[in-house]
Amino acid sequence: MIKIFNLLTNIVFKKKQPVSIVHFLTNRCNARCSFCFINFSDNKIFQNELNLYEIDKLTKKLGSSIRNVSFTGGEPFARKDILEIAKLYIKNSLIQSIYITTNGSLPERILAFAKNINAFNKNIELNFQISIDHFPDKHDKIRKIPNLFKNCLTTYFSLRELNIPQINSNVAITVSEENYQDIEGIYNYLYYRKRIKHIKAILVRDEGIYKNNISKKKLILDAYKLLTNKIIKNLNVTKNNFNEKSLQGKIHQQKDIIAFRLIKKIAQHNKYISPCHAASLFGIITAQGDVYPCEILENKKIGSLRDVNMDFIKLWNSKKNFEIKKDILNNKCFCTYECGMSFNIIGNYRYYFDLALGLFK
Repeated sequence: MIKIFNLLTNIVFKKKQPVSIVHFLTNRCNARCSFCFINFSDNKIFQNELNLYEIDKLTKKLGSSIRNVSFTGGEPFARKDILEIAKLYIKNSLIQSIYITTNGSLPERILAFAKNINAFNKNIELNFQISIDHFPDKHDKIRKIPNLFKNCLTTYFSLRELNIPQINSNVAITVSEENYQDIEGIYNYLYYRKRIKHIKAILVRDEGIYKNNISKKKLILDAYKLLTNKIIKNLNVTKNNFNEKSLQGKIHQQKDIIAFRLIKKIAQHNKYISPCHAASLFGIITAQGDVYPCEILENKKIGSLRDVNMDFIKLWNSKKNFEIKKDILNNKCFCTYECGMSFNIIGNYRYYFDLALGLFK
């Protein structure tokens, strides 16, 4: 009870320790998506990834409030030691869930990972977000991997067929210049023809080397609105994007609905709505061990883990991060970054009534 009280106190009032981190395991990827923010022409981005010894030290210094880690990249399964990395997080920290974004191109490796982690610790919730952006041929063309759509379906259904409540898969559609004109048909094809019942929406954003076509921003947003409305409508039929038996899963589901609403409002009006808790409740670790408040604020590096002997909390409690956190709040920083939005909702009391509604659905 004391641990739960301290966790809630941190989330609601103090906001001093991270609840979740996003760990970019690697920048390596077998895809070359047209809207990717990674500059693959810069060979330096593939060098000096954190090794297992360093990650072992890191995971022992994540604080007492950490409950989730999200693995991303690049393609996180491009790291053949991803299983060992996950086990270090489970063994050394207090995480209860691992969220993984993947292009779904390596179904056998992904399925083996899920089975191994569940055998290692049956209480850890695993959520796999698989990217599908278009009809089969166009999806493979956008991502530049032959037979990718087929492998995505194999990944999604293989994970679902395990029938383990702690292991969930969903498909994420990134609404962009590539697909906004076909978004309703894509959703209907996936949901009704391919029987994919667990779908999420991502709104493409300016980040890294990718910049939106300004003349198409409204059209892309309109497509995002259409997609999220269809997703929410069908949630009444299919409720288990996450583990519907767990408190965390129910809250996560309801959080997504609130996030859809906020993202649409921010994108449409380009204005601040509520405080951002980057550098407070969540943060980013790059493949090379640099720590940032979020992946959007590329000019606000908190520091390098290698400079502090992998002591994450030492960086988090540093004067530099205090100044960054203060700057984010004072300047009313805002964006549509979905990971950031999640913890802005969880850390803001004005959304608690809506979140509580998810417990009774």
